[in-house]
Amino acid sequence: MKKLQRLLFFSILAVLIVSCSPVAQSPLKPLDPGASKTVGKQYAPKVDNFVVLLDASLSMNENGKNDFVVAREIVNRINQGIPTDLNYNAGLRSVGHHSYQSEESTTLLYGMTTYNQTDFHEGLNKIKYVGGTTPMSDAIQAIGNDLNGATGKSAVIIVSDGLHIDDAPAAAEKLKEQMGENLCIYTVTVGNENNGAGQDMMKQLATIGGCGFATTDTELSDDSKMGSFIESVFITDAPPADTDGDGAIDDLDKCPNTPTGVAVDNNGCPLDDDGDGVININDHCPGTPPGVSVDAYGCQSKLTLQIHFGLDSTDIGADFNSEIDKIVQCSSDFPGNTITVNGYTDSTGSAAYNKKLSQQRADAIRNLLIEKYNIDESRIVAKGFGENDPIADNKTTGGRDLNRRVEVDCGATE
Repeated sequence: MKKLQRLLFFSILAVLIVSCSPVAQSPLKPLDPGASKTVGKQYAPKVDNFVVLLDASLSMNENGKNDFVVAREIVNRINQGIPTDLNYNAGLRSVGHHSYQSEESTTLLYGMTTYNQTDFHEGLNKIKYVGGTTPMSDAIQAIGNDLNGATGKSAVIIVSDGLHIDDAPAAAEKLKEQMGENLCIYTVTVGNENNGAGQDMMKQLATIGGCGFATTDTELSDDSKMGSFIESVFITDAPPADTDGDGAIDDLDKCPNTPTGVAVDNNGCPLDDDGDGVININDHCPGTPPGVSVDAYGCQSKLTLQIHFGLDSTDIGADFNSEIDKIVQCSSDFPGNTITVNGYTDSTGSAAYNKKLSQQRADAIRNLLIEKYNIDESRIVAKGFGENDPIADNKTTGGRDLNRRVEVDCGATE
């Protein structure tokens, strides 16, 4: 009887020793450079961040079936299939370890950092031993810390047999509450032990994410379905290019180099609401009437006209009617501006006489604008300057003709 008890004791002890002994894993095969892919500018990242959680607990290598090797190869193929020309912030976690591997219940093997295919592969290759329980709740909580402060959309991919993780749904719900619509959960169930209980649990986790989905190792063994999985999680169509960032896509942008911050129309061209040729951001005088000449700041260029007179005359010739019309139009366009009328003479006669004559010429224009065109007299300033400020040589007939003039400025703001 004692011999039988002793035999039973040592048999149980042997089972315990075997079950608790570390299960060494073969090294991961090197990346295949020829299998890496790029997708080009027509595609963009679907998520900004992703974390892969790989189950390395004892249940992944029991009953003579090494599900961990299958799970690790799935993660390896995912890594191999992520486009290398898209940018992500990435992390890789393992959960459930033999003490030979780690004393921690979950370990961040890679990240969180800018995704690099080679570095991710090296992180995956760090798992040398499988064993221990499956503290999935701890791992999901740790992912919450990994993604704390992350911006944009995030994907969590859980690869596991789904066994012994009854506490995982509550942790997943807290993570979803933390991240809201920015989180999608994808699960890949490896193996089908316990009548599919693991698959049911993994489906429940994916459902908690509100987006994402559950799949299996069997499904993803097909290369085309693995490709579809990667596209669904990681890739989306790129928005139409808008090189200058003005909101008008390049294909429709007729002004492709708009400066940053400048408001544009539907053609991507800077707004010019008053149509004076000066865009709004540079226009110091918005509301300029159509057809008015403006300076670089969108303000009316100072309109200066010359009306010439005969010798010793204050008569306004009919050939200057077009100039008068310009003054009247300017007055109408800018009702708040002052019109200055400056009279001049040539050097013939005395300075006193010329001073008086130049004032009379200025008054003649002023009176015409008031009496014929009803321009408010308070807006018109008339001054005579005599023979000062000649614009031509008074020693010649032609020069004296030019000096007998009235200069009218419209558009002055003082």
